[in-house]
Amino acid sequence: MFKTETHLHVSEVSRCARLTAAEMVEQYRAKGYTTLIVTDHFSKNTIEHWGSPDLISHLGIQFRGYEAAKAAAEGTGMHILCGTEISLNTTPNHYLLYGFTLEFLARPDLLDLTVEELYAYAKAHGVYMVQAHPYRDEKCHPTFDFVDAVEGYNSNPRHENYTQRTVALAKKYGKPVTSGSDAHLPEDVAGGGILTSTAIQTVEEYIRALQTGNFEPIIH
Repeated sequence: MFKTETHLHVSEVSRCARLTAAEMVEQYRAKGYTTLIVTDHFSKNTIEHWGSPDLISHLGIQFRGYEAAKAAAEGTGMHILCGTEISLNTTPNHYLLYGFTLEFLARPDLLDLTVEELYAYAKAHGVYMVQAHPYRDEKCHPTFDFVDAVEGYNSNPRHENYTQRTVALAKKYGKPVTSGSDAHLPEDVAGGGILTSTAIQTVEEYIRALQTGNFEPIIH
């Protein structure tokens, strides 16, 4: 079985991360992962942290972590893919987006959309939307009518994620349940992800695995 990390952050973009992209690649390679999806934070706080005057100007910074990870993995046989964890200004929830284009993110009012509006926008552009840690610390709340899948297993050790509640509700709504490490620090590495019978080489293959159920969440 091949291991894919679905949720990680690197210090080139995410201000809360303490590992560089190269360090993440090295540590995940040592743990036997074949694919990493870099999902750096995309939020008002991230944009302000880097001193960007607006969302559009920030887009040149947003993918530095992904690009650095891809460069670090060159020649290793690892596959580095791009996602993002978006935080809207209208909700405390976080959502993982996969399969977007730069044009999709370049909507000036993107962060001011409601969850319902973001999901409709994602569906209109073929973007796959996963709710990250739906019950985190009792601050987030599930919106399973407006996502394609649910991160039922989030192994970040610094938060209470209420896994059993999330998985039970996901089954009620018939949503795929995925897993992610939400890695920021060395101790977070390789806590989650998914297993597949073949190596995931593209974002489209990852989305297809979730849609068809041809994966197993990594649970520790």
